[in-house]
Amino acid sequence: MTRQRLAQLPIPPFSRDIGDGGDAQTWLQPVGITAYNPLDEAQMPLAGGPYGFSAIDVINAIGDAITVTRMAAGDVISEATKGGDDAESRARRFLHRLTRPRKPYAGLAMDHWHVMGIINTTPDSFSDGGDHFAAETALQSARAMIEAGAAILDIGGESTRPGAEPVGYDEECRRILPVIKTLSQEGHLISADTRHSPVMDQALDHGAEIINDVGGLRAEGAIALLAKRQAPAMIMHMQGEPGTMQKNPRYRDAPTDIFDWLEERINTAVAAGIPRGMLAIDPGFGFGKTPLHNMEILQSMGLYHGLGVPIVLGVSRKSTIGHFSKGEAAKDRLAGSVALAALARMQGVQIFRVHDVEETMQALLNVEAQAMAFAGGVSPKD
Repeated sequence: MTRQRLAQLPIPPFSRDIGDGGDAQTWLQPVGITAYNPLDEAQMPLAGGPYGFSAIDVINAIGDAITVTRMAAGDVISEATKGGDDAESRARRFLHRLTRPRKPYAGLAMDHWHVMGIINTTPDSFSDGGDHFAAETALQSARAMIEAGAAILDIGGESTRPGAEPVGYDEECRRILPVIKTLSQEGHLISADTRHSPVMDQALDHGAEIINDVGGLRAEGAIALLAKRQAPAMIMHMQGEPGTMQKNPRYRDAPTDIFDWLEERINTAVAAGIPRGMLAIDPGFGFGKTPLHNMEILQSMGLYHGLGVPIVLGVSRKSTIGHFSKGEAAKDRLAGSVALAALARMQGVQIFRVHDVEETMQALLNVEAQAMAFAGGVSPKD
């Protein structure tokens, strides 16, 4: 569905009843994002980090129509009051989630960005399949990533590339558990990249501290397990399953459809006993999306701060980069990978899941230095 841009709001933000039995839905997407200056009264802080926003795109779904109206951030509440007390309350709640500081996640401060190094102990992952299949090779690569600046090591044993076939739980555990155990004993923060509850349980027993679930905690027993273990989780959106996800993916409006899906998963997890502060979300760039969907999502990263939790993003070496370039192979997409990561950081994304840690660190350090210079500050090494 094509969005229609309007100069004026068709209805007040968060008004539900639009007459004739119809209803509406509203989302707020920060725009005009720059380094936050607390002396600038037109700005609001973005997720408590170093960026702020001065304008908002008010996205309204009215029946089958999606409209977008841009306004000053400070005008949203006054416009919402025209829709009544309920609309005003929901507008304030959405703005609060956009602006409030994030609690530390798995011990990492969320007013800063972090890099998460990918270690796929598989023979068939889309980019590095086979590179880390041997445990000793995986360990060497992981240590190099830590040396380059990775804060998290993400260890996976099942390929989720398009068309991939699932592997058995025993084989997945055989691949990842020795690597997780060794690296955790060395004192590193480990994430287990798995969508299967029995594997999650064993990974936590072997020292993983985070579960990164591309399935969005939909597996039987996953939420109950993490609630019992009180383990941080990353909830990713994926339309379909790896074997089918790229077969004609469809959305009414990809960014807001994904927002609603993630919000439902967060609410389900919280209701089951997982504290919101233990959750992060990933919109799932490349998982059940066309290249255009992926770019719409990337352009909308500010929207996802409205979920009130840290944002994880994995664009590294994805096929969309080659689609909009010259069709490069996965390992030849470094420039596009760091460019997209830099664009996402300028929308306040906190965690970046990458294959190329050193190069991503270099890009993000320079993005942050530019932001500090814009705000009149100095870089740590200035």
